[in-house]
Amino acid sequence: MTSSDLWTAEMAERYDEGSAFMFAPDVLDPAVDFLARLADDGPALELAVGTGRVAVPLLARGVQVTGIELSAPMVEQLHRKVPPDRLPVVVGDMATTVVPGEFSLVYLVWNSIGNLRTQDEQVACFRNAARHLAPGGRFVIEL
Repeated sequence: MTSSDLWTAEMAERYDEGSAFMFAPDVLDPAVDFLARLADDGPALELAVGTGRVAVPLLARGVQVTGIELSAPMVEQLHRKVPPDRLPVVVGDMATTVVPGEFSLVYLVWNSIGNLRTQDEQVACFRNAARHLAPGGRFVIEL
């Protein structure tokens, strides 16, 4: 496991409310539009998917999304919005957890790379993203 923060159930329950400004259409829609274009009809993998702020609207636009998330309580919040069979999530860290398949897009948004506290862990995350990419795929980090 990496040195990332682990969100508790209480924190996960308040997460969406505390970050409501990031759900505003003028903030979220351009990001989701951009990612949908980059996915180019292929599947996407979100590292540190959290409660699905980006994954859920991307899925609604027809992009098949899978997630990796360190915090099981965050995944529980996400799956209250979308069932696991529609948006599967593997509980594990984004630097080392491997999910089946290849993805045309791997993305990591809202400064989540900073949750990895060492440069070695951040490099491992980049390697893990590359491991999941299909030939010609793209890795996007939002900072």
